[in-house]
Amino acid sequence: MNVILVQLPFPSQGEPLPELSEYYEYYNKKYQQVFPEYYINDGELWEMPLWVAHMDGAIDRDDTIFLDLSKEEFNVEQCLNKIINSVSSKNLIFFSPLAQNFSFTSNISSKLKSLGYTTVIGGNMADLASHEEYSKIYVGIARNGIYDEIMNSNEVIVGRKPKLGRLQISLDYKPKYRLLKPYDKKVPLIRINASHGCLYSCSFCGDAWSRQLHEVDLQLLREEIEEIRMYYPDTKIIYIGDKTFGQSKIAVNNLLKILKPEYGFKLIVQTHILQINDWLLDAMEKLNVKVVEMGFETADSTVLREMKKGHKGSIVFKDALKSLRDRGFKTVLNILSGLPNETRESQNETLKFINETKSMVWLYNHYNFVPYPKTPLYPLIKEKITNWNFNEWREDKPPVFTPKHQSVEDSYLHFLNVVALTTDILKEQLSKR
Repeated sequence: MNVILVQLPFPSQGEPLPELSEYYEYYNKKYQQVFPEYYINDGELWEMPLWVAHMDGAIDRDDTIFLDLSKEEFNVEQCLNKIINSVSSKNLIFFSPLAQNFSFTSNISSKLKSLGYTTVIGGNMADLASHEEYSKIYVGIARNGIYDEIMNSNEVIVGRKPKLGRLQISLDYKPKYRLLKPYDKKVPLIRINASHGCLYSCSFCGDAWSRQLHEVDLQLLREEIEEIRMYYPDTKIIYIGDKTFGQSKIAVNNLLKILKPEYGFKLIVQTHILQINDWLLDAMEKLNVKVVEMGFETADSTVLREMKKGHKGSIVFKDALKSLRDRGFKTVLNILSGLPNETRESQNETLKFINETKSMVWLYNHYNFVPYPKTPLYPLIKEKITNWNFNEWREDKPPVFTPKHQSVEDSYLHFLNVVALTTDILKEQLSKR
């Protein structure tokens, strides 16, 4: 049975939030000061669908095909007909939707299933999938041998729930980029992982990799880099996808061994405030890291404790920002608004912190909290979810649940206020250049 990996479109591609559109105009101007080669073509994704490379590597069959419908209209019948006209019912069709296009994907899969097609769903939304809509539901982390595991099982739900902790069995595959070769010169960067997962247990953060750490084998990582250099010779921006860069020293040292200066790569990493130390700062300098992203949810320590985020207060955060600035790194704050237990006071503290640290922060990424199924918060607030239209489970839209201390409208207003404040900050900074 041939395998077809299908990437479906997202509703948000054609409906950007106006306030965010204005913000990201200024954002892109600053970004191109450090990365002149950074670009996003109209109608294109900002990065290629990396799940395709990972699934191709884990399935490891030469007859696997990629059907890219990412630029199609967000229309069920149109995408359904594209699939039917492209592949036969003898193929195994894989989907890996996000929340935004989960209902859309399930609708298409249900229609395909009724026509005799075999469909499989995997990824972070698989826990909400129904056997009436999919032939197979793959849970857990994809590994080498996934094809045989699915084909040899008589069960609808296939896969293994992950165990937790640092010591993990190797995933025993490397991503294959051959199916994504058409994305050359269409995306501004490429994402790789030297490790997968994170040992922290923040309750707002969750996917199949949470509270576990998988280190990528050195040789497999070396082969992946060589494949990237072969397929995307002009792409020099590398986003290190390790959720908490520096949590695995083995992963960092593997990158130091593989990423040679003559390759000319510029790196972006993401990490946790508690990981910032001299060893990591030294390593990042050697790796030519240009940008460091750090998660920032609120300046209120009480809210952070309730969300189980390891943190030592705003003073320690400011010290970390200063250390990064003094070493020449550009810091991006990944601001997560809309947490269920936010208060007006905690929101004001956050706005105050953003103002106080604007001289040490380069840019801001904005997200409004979405209770994805694998977040620890999901079962705790499930009964408070009022909007089950997954098309609207977007990180730029109002909360889909009722917050604990305020209305949906007030919570969303804070998100918009944060966007407005950071827009003004970037405008002011650009005007001085």
